[in-house]
Amino acid sequence: MAGEAPPLAGIRMVEWAEGLAGSFAGFLLAALGADVVTIEAAGARRTSAASVLQRGKRSVDAVCWDACVRGADVTLTDEEGPAVEAGDGLIACRVIAWGDAGAPRGLPPEEPLIAAMTGVQAMQWSWAGRPVWLVTPMLSYMTGMLAALGVVGALFARRRGAPGQTVRVSQLDGAFALNSGTYVTGPDHTGRLLQGGDPRGVYPTYGLYRTADGWLFVGALTQSFWVKLMMLLERVDLLADPRLQTNPLAFGSPEIRSFVRAALEPMFRARTTTEWLHALGDADIPCGAVESREQFLSDPDARALGLVVPVEDPVHGPTWQPAGPAAFSDTPAPAPRPAPLPCADTEAVRGEVAAWRREAASAAGPSPRACLDGVRVLDLTNFIAGPVCPMLLADLGADVVKIESAEGDPFRLAAFAFLGWNRGKRALVLDLKRAEGREVFRDLARQADVVVDNFRAGVMERLGLGWETLHDVNPRLVHTSITGYGSSGRLATRPGFDPVFQARSGLMQAQGGEDEPVFHMIAYTDYSAGTLGALATLAALFARERTGHGQRVDVSLFRTAFVAQAADMILHQSRVPAGRGGRDYLGPGACRRLYACRDGWLCITARTEAEAAALGRLAGMAVALSDPPDGCALSRFRRALLGSVSARERLPRRAEPPDPGARPHGRAGDPLRRDADRLPPPRLVARCGRRGGAARGRLHARADRGPDGRRSGGAPCDLTARRGDGAALPINAACGPSRGEP
Repeated sequence: MAGEAPPLAGIRMVEWAEGLAGSFAGFLLAALGADVVTIEAAGARRTSAASVLQRGKRSVDAVCWDACVRGADVTLTDEEGPAVEAGDGLIACRVIAWGDAGAPRGLPPEEPLIAAMTGVQAMQWSWAGRPVWLVTPMLSYMTGMLAALGVVGALFARRRGAPGQTVRVSQLDGAFALNSGTYVTGPDHTGRLLQGGDPRGVYPTYGLYRTADGWLFVGALTQSFWVKLMMLLERVDLLADPRLQTNPLAFGSPEIRSFVRAALEPMFRARTTTEWLHALGDADIPCGAVESREQFLSDPDARALGLVVPVEDPVHGPTWQPAGPAAFSDTPAPAPRPAPLPCADTEAVRGEVAAWRREAASAAGPSPRACLDGVRVLDLTNFIAGPVCPMLLADLGADVVKIESAEGDPFRLAAFAFLGWNRGKRALVLDLKRAEGREVFRDLARQADVVVDNFRAGVMERLGLGWETLHDVNPRLVHTSITGYGSSGRLATRPGFDPVFQARSGLMQAQGGEDEPVFHMIAYTDYSAGTLGALATLAALFARERTGHGQRVDVSLFRTAFVAQAADMILHQSRVPAGRGGRDYLGPGACRRLYACRDGWLCITARTEAEAAALGRLAGMAVALSDPPDGCALSRFRRALLGSVSARERLPRRAEPPDPGARPHGRAGDPLRRDADRLPPPRLVARCGRRGGAARGRLHARADRGPDGRRSGGAPCDLTARRGDGAALPINAACGPSRGEP
């Protein structure tokens, strides 16, 4: 049945978003086949990033807005665009920075400030034990993924009888989503924001090593990989060492880390990166070279698999760009169309928009109680990327059953994090290596809507549970596989963990700059793959409403590593390299930087010369927006402005504007979370949405208590519909392991 229309064929969306999060959400929806019309100014500059983010869309000027809204299925706006009321089948998605309650102290919508307040900067490992300014805007990307997920969830609910509704997503939500396994507390555990503190990696078998000519990530995370690594290195003595008679996940103490690293570092330095890649690959040990984004975009395997595709851009000429977020067996995504010139489609859209008619809610049966109400999911996943996908489906109302072997998910050892990645699920033990277990699974699959696995390519087939078998059992089944390298190609059977692709994709090099590469504490590729897996699964379910049959969905960490850095993943002759960080990076300029205070750290994000001048008045000196982060004025500025001042004392007072007509944003700052033994403060949780009523779940902002007393993040998106009489209808499921209020 391959060759049918894309998953979101026939859906019209109008977008007014200037920020990365909103534009990225539109990019994802266009990649899934929606007709996305974006509002742009006629003189907008087509940057390299915009050539990716606006790809597959049509561009019009603002005069088309009202007419497009009247006939569109979806509106997508951020704080630069007008707010839209949902109704009459319209789904209105709003992407904001600070949540429903607005910005604390009137702070602007700046990702570094949100990263400061949510602990993201403080949580990153550093050599000096201080917070780190992150170069890659992970929060914005994740917010865009969640916005796209919410939109498709609302479309699916509308197809099944729900009315049009509002979808609200904030960057706070994105921050919490990226910490689903960290922001968990309970009677016997508190989540820590700063863990271990080694930017090469906390576990010595799962970290960065210098080679004879570069850097290499080695991923011997599990017991089997640890044994394989020691056998390869001919260090069986370490396997017998009494200090190492436990799982490698327990090797994180500073003493054990130093001991193991002291043994391994000289060995890795003795050979080149290429030599190690061959040796480790042949031994079936996860590994990856630390590369730049340019090298990653030129990877021959990625190009052969279609993960990087050629696009003839009208501004930049021949380019290489990421493919879409997933591969679909029956409703393939459209071939990438180059980003149009700003407003190039205005006349065409004005000529057709009067004929647009949005789809009405289905009249068949009652409105669903949640977006995925009644959807049954069988979860065969382990670790992080796999479990996050069905977790998000559970948050949207699906009935998810996690199926494990008797040994269980290896990450049950990380008890608190395991709860964060597996909330909202039921559990079942099945031995799929036995005929009886496989027969039980096939019986379950006959009644299921979705199967999600993250086995290596070929494992399901060897178990007799491959796609052909499952499709014969249940033709309406959607089978989503989340793998390291995809289901085909020469690397398909290779093991892959998140940091392998952090290393290969340029993420580590971008953060480290000219210094050593940096292992990100947030498992960014994992969380992104899980979220994109949930998005692709929902898109396949939506397509099933049209086609009547299920299909195979293929998501990989390899593919995700391109998509999750889309704005920087473009290769062309005139490309200007993106900004890079450095050792324990504190920021790109004196006015956009992290500063030490008497009682902690402060994040400053001046955006204009007026704001820089206001900073200068506070410091008693002249300050320009272009001042470098470590320039000659740094010591005086730091001492005069912050060196002996409490962050808490300074922050409630905003700098006065230079004149009465200026905007009161002389300074944008907020203290970083360093009190590392609790969830983000209630004031931030509250900003992601009010409690009770129709708005029951908020994107990972609500802390829900499970039966054992632990608390973790809440539901994946805020979707609220209203009946014709104005009464609110809850469209998302109650969140967390417990369906009741915490």
